[in-house]
Parts: sequence; C-alpha cells; structure tokens
Amino acid sequence: MTRLLFLLLFCFLIGCANKDSIPSGIISKPEMQKVMWDMIQADQFSKRFLIKDSAKKNVSLETMKLYDEVFQLHHITRDEFQKSYQFYLGRPDIFKVIMDSLSVQANRRMHEVHEPATPLLKKSK
Repeated sequence: MTRLLFLLLFCFLIGCANKDSIPSGIISKPEMQKVMWDMIQADQFSKRFLIKDSAKKNVSLETMKLYDEVFQLHHITRDEFQKSYQFYLGRPDIFKVIMDSLSVQANRRMHEVHEPATPLLKKSK
C-alpha cells in the first residue's frame, strides 16, 4: 500500500512539473534554434556549392566538416547536439516552436533579399 501511495505521489509530482522545462545537459531552446539555423545554412552551402565541385571533394565528408565548424562556433559537441536534437524530437510541442521560428526567420531573410528595389528617380510624365 505504501509503495502504491508513493508511486501515485511520484506520478502526480511528475505530471505537475513544468512541461516546458529543459533538462540539464540539453541545449536551451534559443541556442538550439541558433545551432539549427547554422546547420541548415551549412547544409544549403553544401547542396549549392560543394556538390558542383564533387569531382574534387567527398561532399559528405565536407558537409560533416561544416557541421563540426557550427558545433565549434556554438561551443558544443556533436554528442551534445545529438542528445538535444533527440530530446526535442521527443517533444513535438517544443520542436514545433523551434521549427516555426526557423521558418519565420527564413521567410524574413528571403523577403529582405528579394524585396524589389525602390526606384531612385521617378519617371516624369
């Protein structure tokens, strides 16, 4: 009976815990968003430029080197990233927020790049 009561109390406490809290050893949401943005950029660079030069380079190896540079830039290890990525995949509610933020950021950058230039001089009629 005591064990059952303890188990129920434990489940209650776990259920009341902050669902948005990130365990220690997991990259924070804002930092994970930054890391993932840079990973996506590295991947795009690889697809656009390294593949064109594939005769000279092993594209997969070069892409992994770019990822390692991202990890160094953010002062994390590949294992820390993998562990955090798996955590966020297991929490689709949090992962969706990260991915939505990345999508908004990508759309904003796309509009900045592709925004039509305003004419400096108006044509006179």
